[in-house]
Amino acid sequence: MQLFRYTFTLLIFLHALLAVGAPRYHPEASRLYDAGVRALTHGEQEKAQTALEKAVELDGSIADAHCILGVIYKDAEEIHAAAEAFQRATIADENYIEAYYELGDVLLIHLSDTAQATQVLQKAVAIDADHARARTLLGIAYFRDNRTDAAINELQHAIKLDPTSQMARYTLGTAFLQQEAWQSAIDTFKKLIEMDPFHAKAHFSLGTAYRRIGEMEVAQKSLQRFEGLSVEEEQLTHLKRFVQQSPTNAEAWYRLGRIQLKRQLWREATHSLERYVTLAPQETRGYEALGYVHFQQQNYKQAAAMYQKVIQQKPNVATYRNSLGGAYLMLEQYPKAIEQYQTAIHLKPSEPRFYLNLSKAYELAGAQAEAEKTYKEYERLTSKSK
Repeated sequence: MQLFRYTFTLLIFLHALLAVGAPRYHPEASRLYDAGVRALTHGEQEKAQTALEKAVELDGSIADAHCILGVIYKDAEEIHAAAEAFQRATIADENYIEAYYELGDVLLIHLSDTAQATQVLQKAVAIDADHARARTLLGIAYFRDNRTDAAINELQHAIKLDPTSQMARYTLGTAFLQQEAWQSAIDTFKKLIEMDPFHAKAHFSLGTAYRRIGEMEVAQKSLQRFEGLSVEEEQLTHLKRFVQQSPTNAEAWYRLGRIQLKRQLWREATHSLERYVTLAPQETRGYEALGYVHFQQQNYKQAAAMYQKVIQQKPNVATYRNSLGGAYLMLEQYPKAIEQYQTAIHLKPSEPRFYLNLSKAYELAGAQAEAEKTYKEYERLTSKSK
């Protein structure tokens, strides 16, 4: 559904750009098309599908209608219907770049028709040489067809256009492995892992490349990381299925939320942990985890609210006081931050970071003398621990 929303937003953007210069369609078809678009913007997908299908029955020249229908079918996993709709969109408008891209994606990824996909994607790139996603798919098509040099050239071009494309980088690294270009493969997979530390296949491939050049210790670390991530992915799959079947199982929601938190899936973690605290409001661990998630998303007001709930139940835990102080600091509520840091120090006077945080709060509050005094205490504690 998230992919559908992204693609639909893009298509609506293109529709808005093309609307001024659009040809005059059959009046009733045009009305149905507009009704379909409005329905989609309100999340009424079935209503939109019905309207758009009627529109193209009346007038097959509305390329946008065919393309949006293709996205709807694809989202519903009606893959052959999606391919036909995208094909009709390219017939209605032979320069419709997004329709060619979507058709290429369906043919290559969903129908495994590499030969046909290659032709479609070559057409897309001919229309727009700077279409990074089309070049990425074309590179994948070349790679599947054992045209490794062509794949590498295409994927490198795609990455220049869109350095954030993980799919392009992973396939490029795999192509380098096939060519036994070990260092190039290592560099590519390391860059991908910098972008996504939880990309399990990248860790496996990186370990494989290191092993081929005799770097066994580094290879072993990468392969162990791959194994750990693979176990986590299995747990995620299992827990997602389990909470659907047993939505009142608090422990399952908590475990799911913790894994999502660990993987920095903030939105998903928020949902899971909110379900947990609803089911187990007496447990502080849910509020603590939610506070951390909100803080990482810079939702400091919500983070403070969660840490307050924790402290209501466990007022004498220094770490919780420090966390609440951090939320107040980011909210620029310096007196409240100072109070929480002071309490944390009172509860655990041997922890240097509490003094460092308090010093920062004093500094931001304009209490320079107190800031310097507290920072000296931080330095004393850190030098003592060395």
